[in-house]
Amino acid sequence: MRYLYLFLILILTSITEAAPLVVGYDRFHSDSPSVEGGAILYSELGCANCHGGSNIEIPRKGPALHNLSNRINYDWLIEFLRNPQSSHPGTGMPGVTHGLSEEDIKSIAAFIGKIGTPKKLKAGRHANAERGSSLYHEKGCVACHAPTPDYRGPHGKSVQPNKLAVPLPDLGAKYSLTSLDFFLSNVSQFRTDGRMPHIDLTNEESIDLAAHLIDFQASDPREAPNISPWPKTNAAEIKRGQTLVTNLNCTSCHSIPKIEAPALRPIENVKGSCLSERPIPGVPHYQLTKEHKSSLVTYLSHQAGENDSKGDLTLSALNCYACHARDGKGGPLETTNHFFIGNESLGDSGRLPPPLTGIGHKLQPKWLEQVFAGNKETRVRPYLKTQMPKYPTHAAKLAEWLGKTDQKLDSPPLSVNPDHIDDGRKLLGINGGVNCITCHNWDDKKSLGIPGPDISALDKRLRPEWFREYLLNPAEYRPGTLMPPLWPEGHSAIPTILDGDTEKQIAAIWTFIRDGEGIPEGFPDHSSNQFELIPTDRPIIQRTFLEKAGTKAILVGFPGDIHLAYDGLHGKPSLIWRGRFFDAYNTWFTRSAPIEKPLSDEVYEFAPSGESSRFKGYTIDPSGNPTFVVVKSGQKIEESFKVKDGHLIRTLQWEGGEPPSLTHPTGVKKEVVSSSNSITVTYSWK
Repeated sequence: MRYLYLFLILILTSITEAAPLVVGYDRFHSDSPSVEGGAILYSELGCANCHGGSNIEIPRKGPALHNLSNRINYDWLIEFLRNPQSSHPGTGMPGVTHGLSEEDIKSIAAFIGKIGTPKKLKAGRHANAERGSSLYHEKGCVACHAPTPDYRGPHGKSVQPNKLAVPLPDLGAKYSLTSLDFFLSNVSQFRTDGRMPHIDLTNEESIDLAAHLIDFQASDPREAPNISPWPKTNAAEIKRGQTLVTNLNCTSCHSIPKIEAPALRPIENVKGSCLSERPIPGVPHYQLTKEHKSSLVTYLSHQAGENDSKGDLTLSALNCYACHARDGKGGPLETTNHFFIGNESLGDSGRLPPPLTGIGHKLQPKWLEQVFAGNKETRVRPYLKTQMPKYPTHAAKLAEWLGKTDQKLDSPPLSVNPDHIDDGRKLLGINGGVNCITCHNWDDKKSLGIPGPDISALDKRLRPEWFREYLLNPAEYRPGTLMPPLWPEGHSAIPTILDGDTEKQIAAIWTFIRDGEGIPEGFPDHSSNQFELIPTDRPIIQRTFLEKAGTKAILVGFPGDIHLAYDGLHGKPSLIWRGRFFDAYNTWFTRSAPIEKPLSDEVYEFAPSGESSRFKGYTIDPSGNPTFVVVKSGQKIEESFKVKDGHLIRTLQWEGGEPPSLTHPTGVKKEVVSSSNSITVTYSWK
């Protein structure tokens, strides 16, 4: 009966021009009606919120509505309530206000504008839209959303059309710079269902990204317009809006205080239909295509529903396939693949997110939960620019669900023998072993070659059964991986260790990783701070990669335990610190040197500067003190540094024109003395 009812509606409807975009459906199931495609639509269009019966593990819900009057412009919201597809093409929000007057719509806005406790949003001090553009195109945003049309990818490729790109509304009309910054920093508070994932951003990153998204080109966010004040309202209008919101069953999708979600309603008992071509007052109206409707009918006619035993439906709904492949399905599209960048010496493994094939069988449950929760300690591939989002609301549920979905009860266990720890140590090393440390880091020891993931604590991350399976056939898990088959066809190439027994050798490696002490054989001796640079008689200058100073950092260690990091890419000082200077081991001996840090916790960062400079090199005076030369706005500036009597002395000289603007390290006392074409700043500590 249900099928006949929906079928009759289907044949009476026609294709509409604007339709919601459901990526998991459009990518994999839009060619022909299917139970799987209908199951995804039934969840992602919110049908299950009213009628129940979804097979998707994480329910689709609408955004949180608290503090809208602080976060969203009133005019944009009114237009969105009038016609969601007009204000936000591709949105899954149905039309709900057809049949209502303009006053009704304003009453709804008045009510939802009072939800939550107003929060005063504080504007940042500096924004850089150009840096935000890099973040947008490298962090992973363009896995789901369209890249900026004039952007040239990391290899100079032009932007290609992508029909699966999730459209963004006019963000400048919807948000202010400050409110968009606030949203990007707190995504999981407002999009609790994870369809808009939460990427961890620093304060600087979120404001830069917001500046790019709304095309704010100035450097001071305080110059950007704020959210326009919402119209004043009264208790009667708010009450009227609450009644309308209740009658429209908005709480089926949105969580609203003091209004309970209505009971689930059987589809056959609903008067009118959400699939109707013409809007019916009081019924959500979706501008669906004929293919959408046909897939929904196919799903609903399948009485038992579609079992998600392999996890495919849920991963499609969450759009995990935008970044990850699983069982040969999904992964970056041809139009997005080149935006995934990282360490190209590792091949695709160094730039593409890992497969999700058997991920619940691969990772330890606690580790997998922490991955979803966004624990930074679980980021074992720092060379990937694309960042794994976090799903804090559903971390435990997702980890448990994937563990059950991917469990392999017939996996042979590792036969761990504590007597084989030393054999495992030798096997990991390069002196008669299988050379794991040639490509993999070991705790704070960097690999001897390419910078593969740290393997010193694999027992905390991986399940031992999966570890065994992977070592026997790495390419089965990730085709094209650089990881070689160390036991080809199950045979060992090292007969001198444990009699060449493959199972015992793999178990011995696991045993040493889990229980062993010390390090594998073959690392260069790096004991007693053998490569620590210690300035004594004169300054030491060292080029390296340094956090906050970038890949062209110039470090200056002064006698007197005061040190400087200069950013050679942007032509400006970045850090000063006191105490120990720098350990050059990784810079001198590691093929792919990591981003380093000073050997001190007393580090002071210079405030950001919106002005760009062109670095022209540096000179060294007879005492070893450097003078850096830059050109800023056509003006040549020489900036020298030296340490005297426990103070860092910074002197700038320039040729004519106005004095250059300066920023200073926070937390440090400064004394500034100016003359006609010179400024001297003395930095000191209490």
